[in-house]
Amino acid sequence: MMRKFVGLDGIKGLALLAIVAYHCAQGNLPGGFYGVDVFLTVAGFVMATSMFRKLFRDGKINYFRYAQRRLSRLYPALVLMVASMVTFANVFDRDALVGVSGQVLSSLTGWYNWHAIIGGQSYFDQMNPQLFRHLWFVGVLLQFYVLLPFIVWIMCRIRSTRFSVAVPLGLAALSGTLMWVLYQPDGDPTRVYFGTDTHSVGLMLGVAFAWCVCTYEYNQQRPLSASQTATATNQKNAGLQPPKPLQPPQPPSGIGYAIAPIVGFAAFIVLAVLCFCGRQDAFAFRGGIILASVCSILLIAGTISANSWMRELMLFKPLAALGRHSYSVYLWHWPLWIVVTATVGKGDPRNGWALILTLALTAAFSAISWYLLEQTVARHSVSYAIFPYPVSPEEKKAAQILRAVLVDVLVILAVIGCARAINEAPEKTQMQIQLEQQSRKLKQQRGQQNAGGPAKPAPPNQIKPADQKNSSKPKAAPKHTAPTGDQITAIGDSVMLASSGGLTAVYPGIDINAEVSRSMAVAPGLAQADAASNTLRQWVLVGLATNGYVTVDQLDQLRQQLGPGHVLVLVNAHGDRAWIGVNNQMFASYAVSHAADTVLVDWDAMANQHLGQLSSGDGIHPNIGSDIYAQAVKQAIDGWIAAGH
Repeated sequence: MMRKFVGLDGIKGLALLAIVAYHCAQGNLPGGFYGVDVFLTVAGFVMATSMFRKLFRDGKINYFRYAQRRLSRLYPALVLMVASMVTFANVFDRDALVGVSGQVLSSLTGWYNWHAIIGGQSYFDQMNPQLFRHLWFVGVLLQFYVLLPFIVWIMCRIRSTRFSVAVPLGLAALSGTLMWVLYQPDGDPTRVYFGTDTHSVGLMLGVAFAWCVCTYEYNQQRPLSASQTATATNQKNAGLQPPKPLQPPQPPSGIGYAIAPIVGFAAFIVLAVLCFCGRQDAFAFRGGIILASVCSILLIAGTISANSWMRELMLFKPLAALGRHSYSVYLWHWPLWIVVTATVGKGDPRNGWALILTLALTAAFSAISWYLLEQTVARHSVSYAIFPYPVSPEEKKAAQILRAVLVDVLVILAVIGCARAINEAPEKTQMQIQLEQQSRKLKQQRGQQNAGGPAKPAPPNQIKPADQKNSSKPKAAPKHTAPTGDQITAIGDSVMLASSGGLTAVYPGIDINAEVSRSMAVAPGLAQADAASNTLRQWVLVGLATNGYVTVDQLDQLRQQLGPGHVLVLVNAHGDRAWIGVNNQMFASYAVSHAADTVLVDWDAMANQHLGQLSSGDGIHPNIGSDIYAQAVKQAIDGWIAAGH
């Protein structure tokens, strides 16, 4: 009997906590996405260990039985969750149904990650989050389960060469190299994050470590005694299968196993630092994910080693219970979060009640899925979960029938509701429709403004001599007066686009150039183009902090393109995204160090004061027609001028 690895459930529980925190409170745990790599590493180790042990014990693998067990483990809960959440979304948040048919089909066929890559979905762009975006992970797992038997077969074929472990290690190196090379710092990292080929480092390292552990176990098995050997020989001569050694390997000992828990604990600290301090930047995709996968192996090794005190830490009951039910919790938490924040949270991802309700519903639905469906399938079969034919005499017949009826009713209602929702799903969200309308209006306005040819930049908005005469302290008198619309060039993203009506009302004649999904990387080029066409005005309003990290170098490049005599008006961002807090802090510091010609607009503070005027779909965009964005700009400029600038 092989030794059971206890403590792995605790590791999965910790990884799941990081993932849920990243999805539901990203600002508090910006590197929580590293929890996925811990999960992948544990999954690779557990599945490969099971296959190697069967192969060493029986000399072969029953591939049909293997596929049946994997599918029955993943699909019943997956089908129930997908059908149920599509039904709920049709009732509470129909915007979440945009593109849902492709999501459902790709989720249930195990290639959602590639569907998202081909369809241009972005894991890191959460302006319109997909209801089943988190199922990219399930797609990677399913594809790994398909490939694993072939990898194991190859490793066993070359077992005598002692280079079997080089197969998964080579695949891990190839995957890490592909992620490193294909990642583009200024582009969307979804391709390298979702790709099975680029995100398999943890899985392959898990396979390599499983080979080492299982080979050690096999070599350490006690040989048969003399009487057992004689019995085996007689049975073999009689054409019978000789017995296999049943005694477990001796617990390993030595200096290596004494320091394993220490190394495992150090790896745990590194993983914790990555989760709390990590960012979706070049470090993550060019070494960070590899580091997290290696640390996961060290954490597993320190936890499963004999007499490890790390194992006791991972046996903490609530953590281990969370790990045992991690699959169900992972399936339900994200779509529930999407629907709850849109319905109860008024679009504010930082709404505490929305988070509490999401966690409560996740626990409830995970428990229902486990006790009514998953546990029954694991003990018996899928058919038994639907129709309770007599298998377990110890179970009461009435209880069997009641459970099966509940499962059948839930599945039927969910499937019918899902089919109806897919048939009635809208093609675009309400915010997308409104933004497209705003974009058309904006282009029409800009075309009218530029119909007469390039406009001359407005003269420097210096304080008037009459104002200087009335000033009792000329040295403290402001250098500027409040600008009018024809003195402002505005460059922004979808938040500014949604606010374009309000900006035009507060600043008539303002030149607004705003588009969806823009980042700060495009600002220097746009400013350069306006300067070359002689249309760049003195006051340059820039709102591009919502869709990704902004660097000081980007702001310096923008400042260089503006040239002297221009005032840069920086608008910070609002939302619960990992980069927003970082951007806002950097904007504040930059405005202080460039106070003579830089204005900071605290849009985040204004949005927090008027949450009711934000879109209920994402809590980021102002409602069309709202002027709170424009008022934030006006207040910031007036305050900056009043301070003596």
